[in-house]
Order: sequence, then structure tokens, then C-alpha cells
Amino acid sequence: MQLTRRLSSIPVQPLLLIIGFLVLISISFGTIWLVDHAARDNRQVARTLLIQDKLSNVLLSMRRAESGQRGFLLTGEDRYLGDYNKAGPEAEQQLHDLRALVDSDNERTAALAQIAELMNAKFAEMDRTIALARAGQIDKARELVVTGTGRAQMESLREQIEASIATEGRLLDERVDASQRNAQLLLGTTLFGTLLIVLTGTLSIYLMRRNIRQRERARQELAVTNANLERIVEFRTADLTEANEEIQRFAYIVSHDLRSPLVNVMGFTAELVALRQDIFAHIAELEKALAQRDPAALTAMKTPSLDTLGKDFDEALSFIKTSIGKMDRLINAVLKLSREGRREFTPETIDMNDLLQSIGNTVAHRVAEQDATITIGALPRVESDRLALEQIFSNLIDNALKYEKPGQPNRIEVTGRATPTHVIYSVRDTGRGIDAKDHQRVFELFRRSGPQDRSGEGIGLAHVRALVRRLSGTLVLKSELGEGSAFTVTLPRQWSGESRSAI
Repeated sequence: MQLTRRLSSIPVQPLLLIIGFLVLISISFGTIWLVDHAARDNRQVARTLLIQDKLSNVLLSMRRAESGQRGFLLTGEDRYLGDYNKAGPEAEQQLHDLRALVDSDNERTAALAQIAELMNAKFAEMDRTIALARAGQIDKARELVVTGTGRAQMESLREQIEASIATEGRLLDERVDASQRNAQLLLGTTLFGTLLIVLTGTLSIYLMRRNIRQRERARQELAVTNANLERIVEFRTADLTEANEEIQRFAYIVSHDLRSPLVNVMGFTAELVALRQDIFAHIAELEKALAQRDPAALTAMKTPSLDTLGKDFDEALSFIKTSIGKMDRLINAVLKLSREGRREFTPETIDMNDLLQSIGNTVAHRVAEQDATITIGALPRVESDRLALEQIFSNLIDNALKYEKPGQPNRIEVTGRATPTHVIYSVRDTGRGIDAKDHQRVFELFRRSGPQDRSGEGIGLAHVRALVRRLSGTLVLKSELGEGSAFTVTLPRQWSGESRSAI
């Protein structure tokens, strides 16, 4: 349990990765938002500075126009009108640009409207004075200037423009402060995010190193556990192998020793047969002699006839011979299993199609007599013991032929397929099948299923399973009564020579 808990705690907690990911996303979105606000503040500051500049240029253009007007009125020379003529369009263009810059601001638009109105009034006043001067009414033009109307208009224009510049100055200060706050917030966010990333990275490294240490300790403990398990398995395997060999030796010794008294019984049975002939011949002679001397005495004797005694004696001897024959077959079967258990297997590459075809040829006469068919599919090759495989599939096909369903032609099919590590063979038939309760029984020694109407001692399938196990394989039975049977043999593609216990 302790090892299980350690192994379960080894992986790094995904919550830490999620937190780090969320921190990065938050910092990224916060940085993007702050950078966007900083850029917007910079654009607004630049626009405010541009508005102030253009307002100053409007005032400068108006003063240049006024200087040109006064120079012309004082000297009458047209060269002063050059600045006047340039100043007018420049002021108009600057005013047009200002309208585009403050298009969405009603307060600024109203202020520009007042500036435009004052500028137009001032240009109208200057245009009248210049027109009077060109008409030769220079004195009247100067009197119009002296009245101070134009000066008042210019003063109002200057005050309006300076007020607008002051307003833009206040906006500029606010936007500069906002820009500085956003810059400080961006810097703080970046530093905080960097700190969080460093902390997350440091914690991740710490947890990773701790998990590596835990994993190494768990790996070492697991290696020790595996080594102990391997030693235990080796000891258990050695014990099982020794027990299996002991059982095989015991079976061989018992079977061998049983044959000695069995041979004696068989010999004495033969003696009894010979003695029976002598006894009954002697009795026949005595009866004949007695009949010749005293027929009445022979008739008076109430003894069974020699024919009756002979039949009873022969029947008893027949029972003894039958039992001796059955015991002899069973002892031979045990000896065969014992010898097969001690036989050394030799792996070789086997063409299973050729092997099954050879088995099919051996039972061809029985197949023809029963009107049965044997179909052999494409079978994969296998590296194993040839004699063991011949015995396995000979027994399976022999059983399939032996236990046919009465009145129905038996169809036997052998198929196979391969996996990366194993080969799987299946022997199917349409015989009388095996009841589900007998699926394990049929693999036991001297145990059979269904009606005992076929010859055999009940060792075939036990022998097959023992051979399959020695080849490190498995044997599976699928069958239903009256629906046929299917035996599936799974073997390693390359048998290493290390077999499992057959017990």
C-alpha cells in the first residue's frame, strides 16, 4: 500500500501547470490592454499638441496678415500685401485641419466656430481698409484703423485662441498623467507577472526534482520487490518442477510396479484356463466310469452338469481377462504420460500446413468411411517441438472424428492466425458437442463426457493439455451439446524451451 501511494503521488500536480498557464494568459491580456491604452494616450497627447500648434499658427497667420495690412496702409507698397495674401489661406487651412481634429468634440467645435467668426470679421475689416487705400482714400482707411475696431477684433481672436490653447493644455496635462499612470501600471504588471512566472518556474522545478527523487525511490523499491518476486517465482517454479518430476517418477514407478502383479495375474489366469481343461476332462472321465459301474448312482447325484459349470467358469475367466486388459491399458497410458513428461523437447521451425496435411492423410480412411470432410486453412509457421504438435493435433482430430453426430456428416475445420508474439490454431467440428458442465471434466485423466459408446481410456485430452502447457501455451474449449466443439491452441511463435508445469 505504501508503494502504491508513492507511485500515485509521483506525477506533478496539474493544478500548478494550470495556474502558470492562467498567469501567462492574464499577463498577456493585461499587457495588451495596457499597451493599447498607452498607445491611445500617446495618440491623444500628440493630437492635443497638434491642436495647440495649429491654434498658434492661426494666431500667427492673423498677425502676419495684420502686419501686412498695416505696412500697406503706411507705405502704400504692394509688397506688404504678399504676407497678407498668404496669411489668409494659411489661416483657413489651419482652421480646416482643426475642425477635422476636433470633429467629435462639441465644446471644441463651438470654440473653433467662434474663432472662425472672429477671424472672418477681422479679415473683413482688413479687406475694407485695403480696398479704401487702393481707391485712394488712404485717410479714411487710416481713420477706420484708428477707431480700434480691428484692434478689438484681433484682441478677441487672440483671447479666444489662447483660451483654446489653455484648454488643450489642461487636457494635455490630464492625458500625460493618464499615460504615466498606465505606463507605471504596465511596468508593475510586467514586474508582477515576471515574479509570478519565476515563482511558478521555481516551484515547478522544485516539485519536479522532488518527484524525480520519489520516482527513483519508488523505482528502487519496485526493483527490490521485483527481485524478491523473481526469487519467489524461481523458488516456486523449482518446487513445482521438482514436484512435477516427483509425480512423474511416482507415476512411472507405480505403473511399472503394478505391471509385475498384473503379469502374475495374467499368468495365473492362463494357468487357470489350462487347469480348467484338465479338471473338466478328468471329471468327464470320472462320470463316464461311474456311469459304467453304477448308472443309478450317477442319476441320483444332484450336481450341475459339466456344460453349466464350464459356462460359469468361462464367464468368470472372461471377466478377469477383461479387467486385466483394462488395467493393462490404464497402466500403459500412465506410463506413456510419464515418459512424455520426461521427454526433452527440441524446438524447430514447423510448416503447420504440411504437418496437418500429414495427419489428415493418416485418418483419410476413417474420413471416407464416415463421409466426413477435413478442411485445412492457411496456417502460420511456428517454432516448437514437432512430435508434441503431432500428438496434440492428432488427438484433437481423432476426437473430432470419434465423436460425430449421428445422422449428420462431420465437418472438421482447422484454421490459424498469427499475432506479433503468438500463433493461434483452432480445430472445429460439427459433432455431438460437449455439455458445458463437462468442459473441465474432459481434460482430467480417465474422465470422459457423454455416453460411453466409443472406445478409449479418457487420457487423450489430458495428454493434449499437458503437452500444450509444456510448450508454454494454452488450450481453450468452446462447445455446446449438439452444436459441435472448437479447441483453440495458443502457442508462442518462438518457443524458448522454458515450459510451464503440466500439472
